[in-house]
Amino acid sequence: MRQGRTTTAAIATIGALALGALMPIGAAAAGPAPTAVTPPPTDHSPAVLVEKMTGPKSLSATDTRWRVTGTDLGIMWDNGHGEILTAFGDTFGDWGGPGGGGGDWRSNVLLRSTDTDLSDGMAFDSAVEDAPGHAAEIIPSLKVNGQEMTTIPTAGIAVGERQYLAFMSVRQWGPPGEWDTNFSRIAYSDDNGETWNSTDGPEWTNTADGQHPFQMVAFERHEGYVYMFGTPNGRLGAAHVARVPEAQVLDKAAYSYWDGSWWALGDDAAAAPIVPPNVAELSVQYSEHTGGWLMTYLDENLDIVLRTASSPEGPWSERQRLASFADYPGLYGGYIHPWSEGGDLYFALSQWDPYNVYLMRAEIDEDGTVVNPNLIQNGGFERAVDGTMPAPWACTGNCGIDTNHAWAHGGNKQGWMRSNAGWIDIHQDVAVEPNTTYTLTGFAVTGGTPAEGSIGVRELGAGAATIGETTFEALGAYTRFEVTFHSGDRTQVQAFVGSHLNGDRWVQIDDLSLVKAKEQLPGLSVSMTSDPVAGSKVVREDVVTYTVTAATDSVTAETADLAIDLTGLVDDATLDSASVSSSIGTPALDGSTLRWTGAIPAGETLTVSFAATVRRDASRTDSQLIVTTDASAERAILTSCEGCESRLTAVHYDPRPPRPEFPDKPGKPDKPGKP
Repeated sequence: MRQGRTTTAAIATIGALALGALMPIGAAAAGPAPTAVTPPPTDHSPAVLVEKMTGPKSLSATDTRWRVTGTDLGIMWDNGHGEILTAFGDTFGDWGGPGGGGGDWRSNVLLRSTDTDLSDGMAFDSAVEDAPGHAAEIIPSLKVNGQEMTTIPTAGIAVGERQYLAFMSVRQWGPPGEWDTNFSRIAYSDDNGETWNSTDGPEWTNTADGQHPFQMVAFERHEGYVYMFGTPNGRLGAAHVARVPEAQVLDKAAYSYWDGSWWALGDDAAAAPIVPPNVAELSVQYSEHTGGWLMTYLDENLDIVLRTASSPEGPWSERQRLASFADYPGLYGGYIHPWSEGGDLYFALSQWDPYNVYLMRAEIDEDGTVVNPNLIQNGGFERAVDGTMPAPWACTGNCGIDTNHAWAHGGNKQGWMRSNAGWIDIHQDVAVEPNTTYTLTGFAVTGGTPAEGSIGVRELGAGAATIGETTFEALGAYTRFEVTFHSGDRTQVQAFVGSHLNGDRWVQIDDLSLVKAKEQLPGLSVSMTSDPVAGSKVVREDVVTYTVTAATDSVTAETADLAIDLTGLVDDATLDSASVSSSIGTPALDGSTLRWTGAIPAGETLTVSFAATVRRDASRTDSQLIVTTDASAERAILTSCEGCESRLTAVHYDPRPPRPEFPDKPGKPDKPGKP
């Protein structure tokens, strides 16, 4: 496919892979002082990038498995036997980009997937091959400009054991967003897409003015019909709809066309627009979740948008943006995954640079309204105008933006950080709802000296506590990370990716998102106090009592586990086993760890108490009495652990009473001075 907008950018060479002076960074692993959260721009993208579907760095490594290095579109349909068949457009094995072009050109290819869990991406199992490890061209083309340049698939559907694939015969490419077709035709396969009859199916020849309304089509089955939605060639036309009984897909005379008031049998010229221009690369699905119809397409703003309707002929709702050109420059496509259900709307998004396809996800409610958008702004860094980190992103240490599709995960930009000492990170403040479960997702790759890094969320301000994170060390390729956390009583959090440093090291990050989790989980709060309080000094024979509490905000009982590490206590003090008690259940001593496991009833607070006596030699060992508490739950997420590391210091005890202070003797004369 040809991209409808051209953008250019200089490749930045000052970033993650550039050589130069590295400033030692000594900042602690915590964010700066909190700032007001910047509201998202009006063209913000609510959809999130789940994973790359094709090309280098893709989940299925299609570049090395089937020589699908550069490709686009990704038309998906259920074959009726537990597989998704996915047809791609012009495909190149030797692709250098940007855009379509290169060696080992095939006009189209077909991959198969049985992946039912789309939350972490869509994996492909097999391809139609013409040689081992090489995806075949399934619909041939002349590849002659002005006659037939290519044959591009636009829709697929299964009826019984037969697979149907609509394609357009492109005569020639024109200016961006325009091209001329010879016809659209339906091919069919009776062996799950291995071979196709692409010559005998029904054909809709383009009109002399290039405005035939069914040159690019989308299919959907419903109540005994196959509905065919269509647009003229290019990206400037309106949408139309026809339908045919399922058993007569190959009989052109059996098609009826919506004329604005009824279905006109056999008269494609009678088709009336159901959605005004500009509609391009449309995809349609009947949704059990909404009980209505969903349509996605590329509009005149070059955004992927969603419309809804109660019937295929409409009326169709106003547009809702799913993905913005500003966040995904060069985007097009937007083909719905047929296994989207329960409010999850998965779709395939193409980008002209790097000319590959990504699985995206948006969420809709039962009215078809887009809800729970991505709260991270500029998550792919594509809005950056130069090599500096754009707001609302900010840095601790040395960081910036690189422009190079070979380095990026999505698009052609990514954030980088690099230095050789201390802590570095890239972070963004995000507004959240209290008592809500969220999921942060991002992609990272590292280079240089290995060290521990992390992606997560923390509170705002210097020395801020981490709410949830996952760690990494050396990442040789972009790796997807996911952190689920509970907001507790917070209204703002700070999302971050960072790394400790013990030598020259860089981290590159891309395609971050933060969304409300589909499954809302309760929060688990834990606290620990001591008497004397943490930070106090103690001496031999002193008795220290500890109290650990835990509670959830669940409306039902929640199973939880507490692990109280006494290793740093029992080397200096003797635990009084008789003092160990709990308000619910019974704790057990496992070596030097005091454990409690059980269900905390809704509305109740678990209390675990114990005491220890400081030994005579405490001040002569490490002198630190340290108790650390950790907690987890079957469903609940730890939101806070206040005081969950307690330190007291044992000091030397001198039993002798203090020496009295004697005042000067009264009346003692001052020493006379010399005259």
